Amino acid sequence: MKIVVKANGGLGNRMRVIASSIALSQRLKTTVEVLWINNVALNCSFFDLFQKLEDIEIVESEYIKSWNKIAHRQQRKKLRNTYQNFDIQLNDDGLKSLGSSQSDLVEHIKDAETVFIDTCEHFYGDLSCLSYLIPAAEIAETVNSRLSETGGDYIGVHIRRGDNTMSKANSPTALFIQRLMKEQKQNADIKFYLATDDRGEAKILKKVIGESIVYYASELARKRPEGIQQALVDLILLSNAKKIIGSYWSSFTEVASVYGNIPLEVMKSEE
Repeated sequence: MKIVVKANGGLGNRMRVIASSIALSQRLKTTVEVLWINNVALNCSFFDLFQKLEDIEIVESEYIKSWNKIAHRQQRKKLRNTYQNFDIQLNDDGLKSLGSSQSDLVEHIKDAETVFIDTCEHFYGDLSCLSYLIPAAEIAETVNSRLSETGGDYIGVHIRRGDNTMSKANSPTALFIQRLMKEQKQNADIKFYLATDDRGEAKILKKVIGESIVYYASELARKRPEGIQQALVDLILLSNAKKIIGSYWSSFTEVASVYGNIPLEVMKSEE
């Protein structure tokens, strides 16, 4: 059986897809090929983020600049032509349909010779397979350096902004400030490791909460490899916290919590 999974979205989404692919590979005892297409949502080699995985073959495509419409069309055409004749093809909607009917994905695909899954979602097993994603040496070195500076007793805070309209609408800054001030009243020495894709949010929190906020200003553009590497560093730092105060509708928040097996409190305004 040949199984190909196209991992879509940003870092959190792709980590969920990889975890699902690992779980599926283990269940079927076969190698799963994962397409890692560098684009505006994530432009960084898998191997600049994580160590090599067993039974997962990462196939990368180079970043194509947004103005190169012809190359983008050629890339889409190549993908379509390569996988359109696979026995089973599943996208996000197809996977949701399987989930809602309680069908087992393995039962659905077991008799197929070729399977193509095109998704940004967690589609199989639980997310415990995130533990197989071991950071690359450079990432681990940066994480360890920040951990030594921050200390072990801190709360992770993730404020998602950017293009995530759901997070912006449902997780307002005021809600985070209220929650952090409550933590400060309980423990005046508590530190907060802040990860955010909006420097304005960091500025506000540092002004209101003060020196308790630990924040490293870094490259934020997801179309630059450095931006994705710094995002992974932030995710791992969040996962090492005692708990995470995070954003609604954010895979980054969710994955950080599961990756570290720590409690998650999502900030969501009441409707």
